[in-house]
Amino acid sequence: MTAHPVWDVPSRFIHWCFPVGIGLMWWTGETGRMELHSYVAYVLLTLVTTRIALGFVGSYHSRFHNFVVSPAGVVAYLRGGGQFVGHNPLGALSTLTLLLLILAQGISGLFSIDDVSFDGPLAYTFDGQFIDLATEWHDTNWSILQLLISMHLAAIAWYQWRKRQPMVQTMWRGQSADRASEHAPVHPGRAVGVGAVVAVCLWLAIIWAPEAPSYY
Repeated sequence: MTAHPVWDVPSRFIHWCFPVGIGLMWWTGETGRMELHSYVAYVLLTLVTTRIALGFVGSYHSRFHNFVVSPAGVVAYLRGGGQFVGHNPLGALSTLTLLLLILAQGISGLFSIDDVSFDGPLAYTFDGQFIDLATEWHDTNWSILQLLISMHLAAIAWYQWRKRQPMVQTMWRGQSADRASEHAPVHPGRAVGVGAVVAVCLWLAIIWAPEAPSYY
């Protein structure tokens, strides 16, 4: 049987872009570098949307229906453990939640205004009626995202050093000595194509978005 990577190149690339991008988002937000903040946000939003799309059309272990389980499955895992080639049920839940939170952070930022130095490019798309809601959610979601990231890192540390499972190495190389897939990955061009479509759609939405009304 031929052994293939558990995580294909697009999934690994997007995964490792997240800590870099989120770190940059925090730094640019804290230091007021809002133009750079926006550009990094556009990249992250494109990447997370692409990753979610690959959850339906990507490689075997990247597809949601191959690793997301029911709450009963999570409980069964907590009671009895088990071996999994891809995400275990807790890892699947963490992955799905983080992807949705990153997506929510990016979308809310598009519609937010901080009253000082930043107007989201789509803030006035709906006559500004979602500005307050989006701005509030952008702040609240960031707090939730920080908590989930901390829990995610703690879980990785637990499995990496306490349970002696090479989590980091597997995500970096795509596989490890005891974790390989029997399913060949889809061609990386599929991810590139999805990402290009997402990027173009985001770009068009931004350049066609209405400007702030004069009373703002």
